[in-house]
Parts: sequence; structure tokens; C-alpha cells
Amino acid sequence: MSKITQTNGKIEITETMSTGIRVFLFLLGLLPWMAPYELLIKPGWTGFHISTLVFLSISLGAIAVSMGFIGAAIFGMNQTATFDLTARTITHRYEPVINALQTKRYSFNDITTSEVREHNWDSGPTTYSLEIYFKDKHKILCGNFPSRKEAEEILKYL
Repeated sequence: MSKITQTNGKIEITETMSTGIRVFLFLLGLLPWMAPYELLIKPGWTGFHISTLVFLSISLGAIAVSMGFIGAAIFGMNQTATFDLTARTITHRYEPVINALQTKRYSFNDITTSEVREHNWDSGPTTYSLEIYFKDKHKILCGNFPSRKEAEEILKYL
């Protein structure tokens, strides 16, 4: 969820993933493990059969889906991008669950590219975010704007 705050020459974009969503995604990621158990372990296969390949491929697909959900729960990032317009600096604070909080500070002069990225969703309206690249190859992708114009309003300050 994105929260945008504008105060006295500063724009702050905060994105967090709540603990509840992380737990939900992790538990959802455990469900697909039922397929390998029910198809491969529980029947107690004693030899190779052609049907084993079918069940093995279904099980591998279920494990891949599971890893996606568990990975999102563990590696989903909390981040804050602070644009200080008076000091002309950007502070990026970010942390996935498994790492400590990291902070990077940049001058506006360190920006190599900045643009608005469009996200076309199947189940909802198009949203927009800011994508900013720096000289050291660090990238910030932040914001969840309902219109391109709102995203470009923030981007014009950079």
C-alpha cells in the first residue's frame, strides 16, 4: 500500500506490506505442497510408471507456485523514498523481512534516468509509478498513482 505525503519542500512515498498480508501469503504458499504429498508421497510409489511423470510434473508446478507465494511473503519490501526538494536529495530506505533496514542517499545530480512506469492490470484500472535510476545502478520503483498526470507532477520536481 502506498502513502504519499507532501510537506514543506519534501515529498515522501511510503510503501509497506503488513504482517497480516505476509502471514497470509506464507500460509497460502504452504497449500500447494498438498499436491506432491497426495500424488507422490502418500501413494508410496515402488517403481517407475508412466503416470509417475504426470504426477511429478503436477507436483513440480505446485512447488513452483508455492515458492512464488512464500518468496513474496519473505522478500516483499517495505520502502520509503523521501524527495527533499530544498536540499535536492533523495533518501531511499528499504527492508525486506530477512534483511536489516538499508538507507541510500542521493543528490538529484546522481539520477541517470527517471520516468513514469505504467502498470496494466487485468482486474483493475491502470496505475502508474515512478522509476528512478542512479549512477551506481540502484533503482527506485515507488508510488501507486491512479493517473499518469499525478505521477508526472512528482517527477517534474526531479
